[in-house]
Amino acid sequence: MEQDIHRRAEERVERRMGFFTHLVTYLVVNAGLFLAWYFISDHGKGFPWFLIPLGGWGVGVIVHALSVFVFGKFRERMINREVHRIKQRIK
Repeated sequence: MEQDIHRRAEERVERRMGFFTHLVTYLVVNAGLFLAWYFISDHGKGFPWFLIPLGGWGVGVIVHALSVFVFGKFRERMINREVHRIKQRIK
């Protein structure tokens, strides 16, 4: 029982750490793209092309956040309910 709880806690932490790694990478890379655009385009006078990867990748970051912080909890509740049902049938 204790090992199962520890394993589940590790899985949760790994999912969260994966999201935060994704978020930091997104922020660093897109800051670099912004700076590249700013200095290449004569201090912001050109087409803001950095917005294309910023927006596309941003959608991915949002979906990742939802999968970890919203649907991950929903999935866990469903698993707990199913475990409870199985235990009830066994009794």
